[in-house]
Amino acid sequence: MKRKNQDGYVNAVIGYGTRSRDPRMHTSYAGRRVNDREYWQEYEDLFTYNGLAQKIIKAPADEAVRAGFSLKDGEDDIEQNDVVQSILEDLDFQQVFSTALCWDRLFGGGAVLLMLDDGGELSEPVNEKQLRRIESMKVYDAQDVNPLAYCEDPADDRYGLPKVYTVINYNGASFNVDASRLLIFDGGIVSNRMRRERNGWGGSIMEQVQDSLERYNTSHDFATLALERLSQSVTKFDGLADMLSTEFGEKQVEKRLQLIDMARGMMNTIALDKEDEYDLKNVTLAGIKDVLDEFEIALCAAADIPATVLFGRSPQGQNATGESDLENYYNMIERIQQRKFKPQIYRLLHLMDCCSEYALNLPQDFTVDFAKLWNPSAKEQAETKQIEADARAKEAAAAAQYVSLGALDPQEVRQKLDDGDEYDLDRSIDKVMGTPVKDEDDDGNRSEA
Repeated sequence: MKRKNQDGYVNAVIGYGTRSRDPRMHTSYAGRRVNDREYWQEYEDLFTYNGLAQKIIKAPADEAVRAGFSLKDGEDDIEQNDVVQSILEDLDFQQVFSTALCWDRLFGGGAVLLMLDDGGELSEPVNEKQLRRIESMKVYDAQDVNPLAYCEDPADDRYGLPKVYTVINYNGASFNVDASRLLIFDGGIVSNRMRRERNGWGGSIMEQVQDSLERYNTSHDFATLALERLSQSVTKFDGLADMLSTEFGEKQVEKRLQLIDMARGMMNTIALDKEDEYDLKNVTLAGIKDVLDEFEIALCAAADIPATVLFGRSPQGQNATGESDLENYYNMIERIQQRKFKPQIYRLLHLMDCCSEYALNLPQDFTVDFAKLWNPSAKEQAETKQIEADARAKEAAAAAQYVSLGALDPQEVRQKLDDGDEYDLDRSIDKVMGTPVKDEDDDGNRSEA
């Protein structure tokens, strides 16, 4: 008789790992189909009426556009950077892009419609040669933007992607828009198969956080119930069973309980029969805070937002500063800027450069440089300067030691200080002593004189 080998852990005695007796083997994950309107409506309701859900969606979107960006040519701002920023301000850039990212995070996609003055219809490709100006930008979520026709030219960069969309306006009317007039935010990363099922849109942040958010809200509801039942009265009636067996016994018991509660509420005195008993039980709240904190941590982990931001609470624990949490949060914001905003900004800037009324002449190789999301406080700046000063003091002490040992010449130390551009040295003494001096040309390059 052959012996049957099994992989995994199976215990036939207690039923562990067997499908017929282990309830864990019957547990499976059931995902939500976001393209079903009921779930979009659920996410919309959460965003509108639940403060935490709205903050999970809005906080990263607002933070990503808050500090702004500048256009760089190498290390320097381009000459027309201020002009570009003025145009973007007139177009309400921050509000538009923040809203677009909100819909991208909430519904798995959104689009910015560019109202372009190029003499063409919305359903026609942009005529960049006739483009005069950008009139405005309007934001739509994935519910109101549906692909109508796809690009079927293999030589086109947009092969297989939508080339025309149907957009539903605020009043419910629909119109067709060419893809070149839209800035598409396509949601989170999902498989190609799932993206096809979702009409071209991607993942929603709410898919990741909804379960944790529901558990967090439910935990607070149960905690509130525990507070309401912090003190529970227990009344023992003599002959209760016989009383309930009569036709009107239940109502009599209910009436007696009401009279006891009323008397205790009015006079803080309880009147009972000789054989009756009354006791007050106190419910302990020990451990409830720990459970709530665990649900809070789970929600923060699912949303990728630290508690210091999501709940506005101070870091907990000994020596906790929250710096690592904020660093991780800002790293997440930078990923949003690089992956979501930057491609759309380049497309928008290209169209602005084509507009005849703006008279822009952007460099071919300019870059978009996002401003720092976090700036150190005055105290932190002072501490940094102190650390740098201590490091320089140690370097100076080491150099003095080398000079005293004869390993270095004082002029070599002076030359090193001059190379660092930290001190303005009087080199006239060096010239008198015949020490080679490095002079700078007009371009800042140094050569020995």
